[in-house]
Amino acid sequence: MRNFLFFFLVFFGIVFSQDSSFVLLPKDSASVDTTSIDTTLKATPVDTASIDTTLKPTPVDTATSDSAKIKPGLHFFVSTGAQFITFKKRSTFQNLLISKYNEYEKDYKADTAGHTPPIKQDFETVNLVFPISAGIIWQFSDVHSLSLGAGFLYNSESVILTDKESKIHNFKYTIKALPVFAEYRLLISPNLISLRDNDYFSLFLRYYWLLPPTEINSSWGKAKADFEPLGNGYGMFFGYRFWEWMNLSVFGEMGLLSIDAKSSSKDRVLDSWNLGGISILIRALF
Repeated sequence: MRNFLFFFLVFFGIVFSQDSSFVLLPKDSASVDTTSIDTTLKATPVDTASIDTTLKPTPVDTATSDSAKIKPGLHFFVSTGAQFITFKKRSTFQNLLISKYNEYEKDYKADTAGHTPPIKQDFETVNLVFPISAGIIWQFSDVHSLSLGAGFLYNSESVILTDKESKIHNFKYTIKALPVFAEYRLLISPNLISLRDNDYFSLFLRYYWLLPPTEINSSWGKAKADFEPLGNGYGMFFGYRFWEWMNLSVFGEMGLLSIDAKSSSKDRVLDSWNLGGISILIRALF
């Protein structure tokens, strides 16, 4: 009996341990013919006749392109800015000033009783001028143009000395110049350097002549510049047109120039001097 009970428990344990999800299909169930199902993927036909495959150019804003060009023909310009003159001859006037100061100091040392020592100011070591110019431009094309212009610059340096009597003496020198120039402008292609499509850079090359009343007038004498038919110097400027409206264009320019003046006048204080240096300009073209 014990053996029979043990066998009975083992038998039912095996039966109930099987997967109950397994279900036998009845014999009369309808069979499915899988061979009749087409499982291949078929592409949906596309009507290619309705598709326009021709290449069409991208529309160009002609107004923007035209505004980036200076039209051929006659134009006018005016400019102003700041220029640091490389005026090395200032040392000549500084030495003359020191010489005058030494005279006052010697006179004071000879009799100091009841007197005050002389006081000296020195000339500035930098000559800053604000030149103005104007002229005409003949624009041949978008790339090339020629210009004729005239400018004016003025610089005056003044100092004081006091003697042993505390009397004030003024000493100065004044630079005046009337340069005229011929200029060639070359447009730098926007494909090479550009910040925006409608702006561009230009290179300006100048050749100068100095006309009267170019001169230096000082407390020790003056020097009038001679006219040189072959010219007095040159300049090179790099410009960027940063604003335009209708026929008006505004350039910012920075450049270097060298202009030599020579004087053969009698009793001249200087034989030659240079008016070149670093120049920063704003030019309006219309």
